[in-house]
Amino acid sequence: MNPTIIEYAILIGFCILFGLLGLYLLANFKNTFRNIIGNEWVRRNVLVWLITFSLVVATTPMSGEYFYAVRKYGWVTAILGQMIVATFNTLIVFNLAWLVAAHPFFDRFSFAKRKVLVLLTLIVSCVGVSLMVKNVFNTDNKEYAGFSILSSIYMATAIGLVYILMSYLDLERKRKFDEKELELSRLRELKTKAELDALHSKVNPHFLYNALNSIADLSITDGKKARRMTVALADLFRYSINYSNNNFSTVREEVEMAEVYLQIEKIRFEDQLTYTIQVEDEVTHYLLPRFVLQPLMENAVKHGLKATGRLTEISLDIRMEQNVLVIHISDNGPLFPDELKPGYGVKSVYDKLDLLFPDNYEIHFSNQPRKEVSVYIKKLMKNEPGIQSHTD
Repeated sequence: MNPTIIEYAILIGFCILFGLLGLYLLANFKNTFRNIIGNEWVRRNVLVWLITFSLVVATTPMSGEYFYAVRKYGWVTAILGQMIVATFNTLIVFNLAWLVAAHPFFDRFSFAKRKVLVLLTLIVSCVGVSLMVKNVFNTDNKEYAGFSILSSIYMATAIGLVYILMSYLDLERKRKFDEKELELSRLRELKTKAELDALHSKVNPHFLYNALNSIADLSITDGKKARRMTVALADLFRYSINYSNNNFSTVREEVEMAEVYLQIEKIRFEDQLTYTIQVEDEVTHYLLPRFVLQPLMENAVKHGLKATGRLTEISLDIRMEQNVLVIHISDNGPLFPDELKPGYGVKSVYDKLDLLFPDNYEIHFSNQPRKEVSVYIKKLMKNEPGIQSHTD
């Protein structure tokens, strides 16, 4: 018997309701039931079942097969049949397609090949399910059985094409996002380089001013010392400008340049300055920011020898302590005040370490048991080419 007008109107209302429900669940697939169902496989299958059943119900007015089942078995059996169809489609079609789409084995395929494989899986599995459950609705009508198979192919193809389109759009969004991330990373790198270059350009002229004044004085009183100081100054600035866009240097290079600086100051102040340097061999190939030691040495000279005018002793010690690179710089100058306000040189050390070793360093100023600046670098970076050439 054909459904009455009232029954048909009720059916249309339910179709619209279930269609909206299916579309809502589809749009919120990633988040729905996430806090209720902990197992991801179970959550996905429950959602797919609800979406499939809702969309099947929503399309019943276009299904002659469904009304054939209603006339032959009644409304309850027809709806039960739709639930069985949704269950088989979920357990077989969805999981097979998901396996092909997500399994690492298929990662070697190109995007196009993999999506076509998913599409073929959907079509074949949908036809298989249709053949398995067609007797629920129709056991003796070959016309409707053929319509069911064609309908399955049509629906599987439509779903597969929508899936391929959505996957392509996701891929494009990810590609554009990666391009933006790469551009942001490049801009951050350029910003970091610009900031470091600015730090170098400000530190070096300050030191250059004092050194050139000393050379000018020595050129009158002691030409040999003036020449030694000029050569040492040239070495120091060669190190500053020939860094080939590299913001790092090895401990060995930093120590060499710190010693060049101390030699310049020793020439200037003669017997008023002495220094000792001790560096463990195993740390010489670790990387530091360029010109991170020289400002600390300059600070010791400035607040020791220049402030007091008496003999200043400076000690540099670099070693490894519990997998942390530790730099100790001590001197016998006036003690650090209780409220220390770092000058530009020391602040530049903080700035460089902030840029190149963020959250991976500490600087401590102490007066006991001796006056000392200690730098702790927790992120160890080795100059691998330097190690190789050293061992060769």
